[in-house]
Amino acid sequence: MVLSEGNKQMIRKLAKDIKDNAEVLGADALARLFLIHPQTKTYFKKFTSFKASDPSVKAHGRRVMDAVVGAAQHLDNLGEQLNFLAHRHGEELLVDPNNFHIFADCITVTLATHLPSFTPEAHCAVDKFLELVIHHLVSKYR
Repeated sequence: MVLSEGNKQMIRKLAKDIKDNAEVLGADALARLFLIHPQTKTYFKKFTSFKASDPSVKAHGRRVMDAVVGAAQHLDNLGEQLNFLAHRHGEELLVDPNNFHIFADCITVTLATHLPSFTPEAHCAVDKFLELVIHHLVSKYR
């Protein structure tokens, strides 16, 4: 999959909005993941709560959104940008690669819920972008 120049511009624009609200967006997306897909909680045994208001959920959610913003800033070199995270999740943490797809859906719903700039065109660009991110994150599973 290839991002068009229009997709790239849309992703970069959304990345600014995400960066400004990383903790709230990340906590919402992560809490949504835990609520809808409770099996994903197994990777977060140290969390005492799985609600968006929990400090652990906020902190990890922010890290996820910061990684999304970082990826958006390196659209022409996603593989190199995501290499560390791919290694960490695929070779150390052994996260089920299907979880990336369901988490991407949660991120998309969160962005649509919170960002007025999330237009149908933005949705299309985000879907393509997150598919590319997932592709690179699961690359170390082979």
